[in-house]
Amino acid sequence: MLLSIGKPVYHVIGNHDSDEVARSDVMKFLNQDSSYYSFKNGNVKFIVLDTCFIKTDDGYEPYYKRNYNKTKDTYPVLPKEQLKWLENELTDNSDYYVIFSHHSLENEFAKRGVHNRAEVTALINRINNTGRKVLLCINGHDHGDSLEKFGQTYYFGLNSMSYIWVGPEHEHFSYSDEIHRQYPFIKDLVLYKDELYAIITITEKGGINIEGTNGHYKNVSPGELGLGNRWNGRSVLPIVTSLKID
Repeated sequence: MLLSIGKPVYHVIGNHDSDEVARSDVMKFLNQDSSYYSFKNGNVKFIVLDTCFIKTDDGYEPYYKRNYNKTKDTYPVLPKEQLKWLENELTDNSDYYVIFSHHSLENEFAKRGVHNRAEVTALINRINNTGRKVLLCINGHDHGDSLEKFGQTYYFGLNSMSYIWVGPEHEHFSYSDEIHRQYPFIKDLVLYKDELYAIITITEKGGINIEGTNGHYKNVSPGELGLGNRWNGRSVLPIVTSLKID
């Protein structure tokens, strides 16, 4: 369906993509040679990272069959090799950069943000002091809304399109028995009534325009389940924040 829109489509590897299959199968399905890569449009370079790794005594282990739920090692991390690659990507003749990663480069909540994010943000800050500029870092994973500015760069946590994962500790049975039988995990979700998304425009002069969306919970809110408005370090309001910087 995505390929039918007649526009380029770029993928960011997430933690659930290899829950059932090997990384190589994911790459084959997405028709990609590498899980991290870059592409340019005008004077803006877009950089896609793969943060789905566990740091072990032997090196870095990619996520596979939910091994991140079974390990006592450090995750998620950006491997050193990829960090060096990122540094090289940020030192070309592009004027502006946008970085994508599944996990946040700034969220400090346990196991949510990239563990070695301080190395990444230090690199970004160094680049910003050279006349080039990392405009925006965009991540998913957290199923929540966030927009923060650190230094000269905006860090945008893009909300889930359709739901918040609240887990079995907040399970609820808000639908018919038939629905719960058909979708057994729905008891662990707070669904949005309206789809959430963002349209982001980067101008030739480095302006940022994020057109976010405002939605509603479908039939139960986090508050009704005993949760506040934040979860895993993120707002769980059914919104995507907007921003306009010329």
